[in-house]
Amino acid sequence: MELLDILRFIFLLSVLIFVHEGGHFLLAKLAGVKVEEFGFGIPPRLWGRKWGDTIYSLNLLPIGGFVRLKGEDAGETLGFGGVDSFSVKSKLRRVAIIAAGALGNFILAWLLFSVLWGVGNLVSADKVLVSQVLDGSPAQEAGIQAGDFILSLNGVPTPQAEELIRLTRENPGKAVTLAVESGGKVGEVAVLVRAQPPQGEGPIGFAVETATKEVKVPFYQAPLSGLATTFENLGMMVKGIGTILGNIFRGEEVAIGGPVAIYALTAAVSDGGVKPFLSFMAILSLTLVVVNLLPIPALDGGRILFITLEAIRGKRLSARTEQLVNSLGFSFLLLLIILLSIRDLRTFF
Repeated sequence: MELLDILRFIFLLSVLIFVHEGGHFLLAKLAGVKVEEFGFGIPPRLWGRKWGDTIYSLNLLPIGGFVRLKGEDAGETLGFGGVDSFSVKSKLRRVAIIAAGALGNFILAWLLFSVLWGVGNLVSADKVLVSQVLDGSPAQEAGIQAGDFILSLNGVPTPQAEELIRLTRENPGKAVTLAVESGGKVGEVAVLVRAQPPQGEGPIGFAVETATKEVKVPFYQAPLSGLATTFENLGMMVKGIGTILGNIFRGEEVAIGGPVAIYALTAAVSDGGVKPFLSFMAILSLTLVVVNLLPIPALDGGRILFITLEAIRGKRLSARTEQLVNSLGFSFLLLLIILLSIRDLRTFF
């Protein structure tokens, strides 16, 4: 692990979590709830100062932040506290304060995508770049070189690397026709898809990635383009969550990562420059929106679920019940993070 990669990772998480907590903070203030503390980092506290009714603090571990609201704990369930207590606010206001964290992450993603569209955003070029060709491979024998582009396989367009890989795997032991763009000219070549390639090599023997191009829009269009990109990615993430849940119920392997995977990806995208890093931050911010609103205890979505149950039942859950369910949810999430981290350490290191 390089120090610069670690600092980038800390910066990334700090911004995402701080913006999330900032959303809670602002909506609580607007709703008339007393914010007892707004902290940067994770305690123990290194420094703190009180302005108005709120303590603003710097804490030892510089990752993220937190907001402590009056009446958020026991009072949230029991209804204790004055008019500035979270516990006595209406259901709608409590839901708004809880959901404001996700709103903060949504706005951050929107701003980042808008900036990227304004300065030049990297988008798919609807073709696949050949980044490496292995010696003695079918790709080399067909005359394919690093820097060439693959446009289609057997006449089927391959705008994404994943699509080319999928089509390749569907034709083991067969000769396929690739449309190749080389030096600005397009031609077709026949390539054998090896059914049993050597270990560490693919069926065709080249490394590919989705080709990108830079697109820039006028500054006045950037916010609209950024918003469209935000909703597009958010929709794909929601769809992805549904796919993951379906795979879990079917007992199939799911592709999710923990903090170690995020660190590895942060290091990888940072090597590509500022734009890939900002794009990755925006995607990760939207991931927090989706994950945090899942109806799982200990997450914001779980807290909104409790308020929804309160509206249906006409009364709140007992403090003991809510604390027990939240503790179980937190334990589950902690165990999941540990298991994912162990798997990711084996994968990336």
